[in-house]
Amino acid sequence: MVGMMKTLSRAVMILVAALAANSFADDIVATASNGALVILHDNGRWEYYQNNKKIRDVRESAIPEDAKFNVMVEYEKPERVKKNVRLSMEAEYATEEEIRDAQRNVPKGGYIYFQVKTSQIKKGLPRKLTFFLFDGGKTPIFTKTVYDTDAVPSEQKGISNLLVVPVYGTPKSDVMLARVQARDGMETLDIDIPVR
Repeated sequence: MVGMMKTLSRAVMILVAALAANSFADDIVATASNGALVILHDNGRWEYYQNNKKIRDVRESAIPEDAKFNVMVEYEKPERVKKNVRLSMEAEYATEEEIRDAQRNVPKGGYIYFQVKTSQIKKGLPRKLTFFLFDGGKTPIFTKTVYDTDAVPSEQKGISNLLVVPVYGTPKSDVMLARVQARDGMETLDIDIPVR
């Protein structure tokens, strides 16, 4: 009985020492089932242990501002394009016949602009981007690869056009899908374009 009491008192002392040590440590480093090291915070949050070279931090806060790249898509309806053609040609005193001829050249589906903020383009570090356009099917109706350094300034201040795509036929679907791929398909962005 005395031996059992000594063992029990030692166990209690070890438990108290462990709790005391644990109360001073706010974070615990643990190994996940996939072998990654994680930090368990006392408030219930967790994160990857940054000194582990096997782990790449992909949180938004970990991406440097220079590495962020946001592509925008704008759709211009054919009616609006025709109206703009008329306004610009009337300003140049074109005849009605010349205006109608120019309006006939406007694509039936209008234009799709792939745009980016000009400040994101780094002249010494070109990004290779592949653009796809889908009209309801699994096969793209348009595909082209360009470099962001080839972008041209748009009419909007601080915005450059990466690519201007004329949609020659009337769109079959109400929402077209634009896909932008970077780094040979490793990064993909899908954007819905309402056309009706």
